[in-house]
Amino acid sequence: MRFLVRVLSSSVDHQEFLGVVRSLARAVGIEVRNPKWTSYGSLELDAFAPSIHDFLLFLAAVEPLGAIEFWRDLSLPPKFMEKAELIAEARAFFNAERYWECHEVLEALWRTLAGEEKLFVQGIILVCAAYVHHQKSEDTVAAGVLKRASAQLGWRGKSYFGIDVESLRRDVGSALDSRTFPTFRI
Repeated sequence: MRFLVRVLSSSVDHQEFLGVVRSLARAVGIEVRNPKWTSYGSLELDAFAPSIHDFLLFLAAVEPLGAIEFWRDLSLPPKFMEKAELIAEARAFFNAERYWECHEVLEALWRTLAGEEKLFVQGIILVCAAYVHHQKSEDTVAAGVLKRASAQLGWRGKSYFGIDVESLRRDVGSALDSRTFPTFRI
């Protein structure tokens, strides 16, 4: 079984915290992969467990180190949602620095779209992918992906289901110009 979990780090040293979490995971038969760090110091990772009971044991072992912000069972299929609901969920994920989940939600929608709308949504997906790479300390890759994203944010409207398109373009351009990855909201 695969789970996504985010833990608020109680340590300033990310590598030390990740090492302790990995040790606890191994001790209860869990494999953790894809560590990603938020701007405010939380660790998000994939946890592969033989059962939900093993995963819950892992959570109980990790919780004294830092608050569990959320966890999700990634083996469960997503529930059906209308387009507006999907985009609202994607925006909520993005604004909470849950970029991987935003990417996944939008990718499912992207497959159903065509034309300019498909390109625009793909641009947002690429912004998410860039920020996932940044969370994994892969800033060179992230910058390249963000550059590709900026070329696809050409939506003609001022907004897209509540997303301020000009603001999005400005934030992405600013990140590219400064060669940093500031957090922003969509």
